[in-house]
Amino acid sequence: MKVLQISINQPVKYLQSGQFSAELGWKHHQMTHREDTEVIIGLSGRVFLQVSGQKYTVETGDILVIFPWETISGYLETIKPSEFIWFHFDAGMVVLSDHNHHMVQEQTDKHIYLPRFFHLIAGEKAVISAKQLLDVAHSQYSVKSAADYATSMLLIELANNYWQQRQDISGKQNYINQIKEWIRVQMGRDLKVTDIAKQFAINADYLTRIFKENTGMTVKEYMNMVKLDNAKYLLLTTSDSIQEIASQSFFEDPKYFMRLFKKKVQLTPRQYRLAYTHTFLNNQQVDPGVDIHFLVQSVENSRLPTNRDKNQR
Repeated sequence: MKVLQISINQPVKYLQSGQFSAELGWKHHQMTHREDTEVIIGLSGRVFLQVSGQKYTVETGDILVIFPWETISGYLETIKPSEFIWFHFDAGMVVLSDHNHHMVQEQTDKHIYLPRFFHLIAGEKAVISAKQLLDVAHSQYSVKSAADYATSMLLIELANNYWQQRQDISGKQNYINQIKEWIRVQMGRDLKVTDIAKQFAINADYLTRIFKENTGMTVKEYMNMVKLDNAKYLLLTTSDSIQEIASQSFFEDPKYFMRLFKKKVQLTPRQYRLAYTHTFLNNQQVDPGVDIHFLVQSVENSRLPTNRDKNQR
């Protein structure tokens, strides 16, 4: 992947900018750049853009960079109203380099690096900076270079967001852990992926993708796992009925709860209770104050169910 190396020894030259609202059925016209570079920041919806023969879908929080002398066009019409911020600048001599992780890691106060396409993580500051650029660029300032400095600051903010992602690979895992913890705390709500994405100010499709990449399960599967862990704990520690436990674990339909439990655990809730309760009550290493998932997993790992357990009704 190519990255754009921009010198920041002095401010870049601001050219033009705007916030575009694309109605249903809009398609970007074909346009070829000269020495200028364009950056597109997705705000909402989804636009379909092609740059030098490569197709990109720009959604909320996505950044697309069109390098000098490249051609941009739309390859599909929008399927819902969409918005994005765009701005053009001239950085003088820019360098296109093959993506080099070490190079980006060594980002200095002389150069910044922007890849062709990436997604902002916790990008509120970048969006605010972009809106500030629009305000500065379309207002009257006695200092003519005000927009140049605002553009440079926005580029630094975007490059820093990308640098942080590349510099700390574990950062994404920490981010996923925050999402998982929030889901666990909000377990009693009828959560949808869009609710979680809104809470963390990211695109729902992007959330789905990175969650699957980092956990090996979908968001829905994780939410069900949290509920099932709670149900397991109640099966081990109470004499409540299966219907009561389903309700306390936030399953509206007891039959769905029992089907899901059997599918995931390979035992019915009653079989699980019979197989593991004694082990749980006699396991002195399990602290009921710790993570429920860790608790029930410890018990399950300490005793594998036998065929006799599975046949009990």
